[in-house]
Order: sequence, then structure tokens, then C-alpha cells
Amino acid sequence: MGRFAVIGLGKFGSAVARSLFEKGHEVIGIDSSRERVQEMRDEATQAIVADCTDQDTLKALGIEEADAVVVSLGERMDASTLVTLYLKELGVKKIVAKAVSQDHGKILGLIGATEIVHPERDAAMRVATALGVKSILEYLPIGVGFSLLELLAPQEFRGKTLADLQIRATYHVLVVAVKNGDRLDLVPGGGYEVREGDILVLIGRNEDLSQLTRRVS
Repeated sequence: MGRFAVIGLGKFGSAVARSLFEKGHEVIGIDSSRERVQEMRDEATQAIVADCTDQDTLKALGIEEADAVVVSLGERMDASTLVTLYLKELGVKKIVAKAVSQDHGKILGLIGATEIVHPERDAAMRVATALGVKSILEYLPIGVGFSLLELLAPQEFRGKTLADLQIRATYHVLVVAVKNGDRLDLVPGGGYEVREGDILVLIGRNEDLSQLTRRVS
């Protein structure tokens, strides 16, 4: 199992730490709030009260030995930026940082974060997408600017092959699987004929997926 550190035990950070710990990983949870740390005592391998904006504190914690470090310091842009920089300087290989805005995310990426998370934006996009297009059954952000979604094949798709529909050529979106009840076709070829009840599993850039869903809504 892996060894992870989570800096900042607010709603997002504590949820990540708890999930990792439940999966059997070694998890160190760190926050400057004694109350938050106390709440995580039984849901992490270690829960430590510390101010990680102090570089010497990070060194003393031996945090560079972690497989990955999650930085989730709420709205404290300056603090998360500084901690991310220190982690990079310490040689942490994987740094997952929570961003509070697009610009903040860009800064975090420039100074060393290997993955940027926008939980509030992604959650809002998921709800808006699901409400706006009834044929969308699932939506999952998978990286900066990219998502996976499950789309109930519209009437106009049925009886046509994927080659006929030209989804990749027209929308630059990949059909990575088709589901229908207990049946799952992974990476279907161009000759696959879309049937009633088929759910297309699509991956692509958010703007391309949006263009496709607007077309079929």
C-alpha cells in the first residue's frame, strides 16, 4: 500500500485522507487546527498539528518520503502556493493541489504541482451538465480540461454504426465503451451499430463534449 500525506484537513482534505485510509494506505493528516486534527485521529495513520508554511517543519516531518502529497488549504491561496513550492524543493514526486480559481491553478502548476484539482468547479459543472442534458447519465472530470461522460444514445444514433456517426472526426471525442444492461463493449470498432438503450462512454476535452451534448440535447 502507498504512503500519503494530506496537508489541510478541511472538507476536501479530510475526505481524501479518510478515503485513502479506508483503502488501507498509510495516511498522515496535517493541519494547523488542533480541532480538525483531533477529528481525524481515528481516520488516519497519524494526525499532526503543524504549520506547513514553515519549510523547516515540512523537512522535520519527512514528507518527501510520501508517494504523493495532497495540498488542500481552503481559500488560503498564498499558503497553498508556498507549501507547493516547498514540497517541490524537497523533491516530492507527486503533488496534488486544490485550486480556488483558474489563475491559482496555473500558478500551482508552474511552481511544481503535478495535478490540479478544482472540486467546487467540477462539482458545479457536473450538476449543471446533468440538469441541462437529460441524456447524460454520468459525468466525471478526469484531468484539467478533460472529462468522461456516459450518454444515452439519442434516437438519431440508433441503427447507425460508429463509422457512420463520425463522432471522433466531427467532435474530437473518443467512444471508449458502450454499455447496455449487463453488456459492455470496450473500445468498439467503427462497425459497431448503435442500438436502443445503448450508453456511450465518451472521453474528450470539456468544450468538445459540450458541443456534442448540445447537438443531441
